[in-house]
Amino acid sequence: NKTYIGSGKYRRKFDNLTDNPYVNKTLYDCAKTALKHRSGTVLEDMYWVDGNTGKIVSYEIDGQIERRVIYSKKTADVVNLYEKNTLITLHTHPSSMPPSARDLNACYHNGYKCGYIACHNGKVFGYTAYEEINENLYNSYIASYLNQHYSEYEAQILSLDKLMKNYKVNFWEVN
Repeated sequence: NKTYIGSGKYRRKFDNLTDNPYVNKTLYDCAKTALKHRSGTVLEDMYWVDGNTGKIVSYEIDGQIERRVIYSKKTADVVNLYEKNTLITLHTHPSSMPPSARDLNACYHNGYKCGYIACHNGKVFGYTAYEEINENLYNSYIASYLNQHYSEYEAQILSLDKLMKNYKVNFWEVN
């Protein structure tokens, strides 16, 4: 939704993502750049931002695997150099879905402070993870909700809500 993503209302979603206006501005700039770059595709871009300074410390914008971000050696090295709970990530979701199990587990395993997803429809989701979740369990929750005739989007939201009750994970839609 190019009109909405170019609007002041969309920009304001980023004003309070963190307590640091420089970080918020960087996350907004990354979201707009990534969404424009991947518009009309099912490919994802991802940025890693220093949560203290707002500096972009790495990015993956050339991936050609649908709905996936593969960390290059450079990105993996940068992530490993940073103290836990410092980096904030932002990546796109072309299907405009909330965080996946893979997103939550990457957040946990890499010690990210949090992650944000810029969806192609203008939604923005945030998430944190302080333990690994079982992807098979998450997928079984989704399958159960799909069998109850929920949409894919609804099934994922309900499954994430269920995970938050049993795991140290959180997600929210940024309004």
